[in-house]
Amino acid sequence: MKSKRDLIAQAGNILYEKLSSCGMCPRGCGVNRLEGQEGFCRTGSQPEISGYEPHFGEEACLVGEKGSGAIFFTGCNLACVFCQTFEISQLHQGTVISNQALAEIMLKLKKNGCHNLNLVTPSHQVAAILKALETAMDQGFDLPVVYNTGGYDSIETLRLLEGMVDIYVPDFKVWDEEVAARIIGARDYPEVARKAIKEMHRQVGDLVLDQNGLTRRGLLVRHLVLPGDLSDTEKVLEFIVNDISR
Repeated sequence: MKSKRDLIAQAGNILYEKLSSCGMCPRGCGVNRLEGQEGFCRTGSQPEISGYEPHFGEEACLVGEKGSGAIFFTGCNLACVFCQTFEISQLHQGTVISNQALAEIMLKLKKNGCHNLNLVTPSHQVAAILKALETAMDQGFDLPVVYNTGGYDSIETLRLLEGMVDIYVPDFKVWDEEVAARIIGARDYPEVARKAIKEMHRQVGDLVLDQNGLTRRGLLVRHLVLPGDLSDTEKVLEFIVNDISR
């Protein structure tokens, strides 16, 4: 059986090659990001981040006493009109760094005592993340990995992440395709999110907490309740109950 580090190295190489005709996410833009072409996310092949910190704005089971080691990635494969980090996701207020620099950030978060590595909006930057994670693990990095996503994730990419991600934290924003097209910018979001969440659960199962109440492994689904029931909350919850929790 391959080690976690070897799985990361293998998947990183596969995904990096895919950047030449990008299909990292369900958009399938097909641009050559290795040569600087930009698709929907307007992100190149190198990591682009807006910042990092021991983060305390997450669920208690992720934060603990010393915080979740969050790295905030710039850009996004969605275009939510209600985005609370619009400057980061749409205006690209961030910095392009090297894979080595990203690895050093991961190691710094561990040194600061963070309980996990929280990859915030990683879907369009997975290739670079895995390259950095491989380097960090060669230097002793061993924190649980949190994949903190908007839920618009490719099944093919997720399957490459099996055995590498410990905790999946996807959004399930809206149920209706028309609403998704209008306020998220992706008509197929509901179907994609359902399939992605099922795949995530297949990989990591239900939440597993340690003796201190910290998540060590599992799936944590977030749902956004929008005014006027735009999100169809009841249908989303029924899906979680009937298709995930049983």
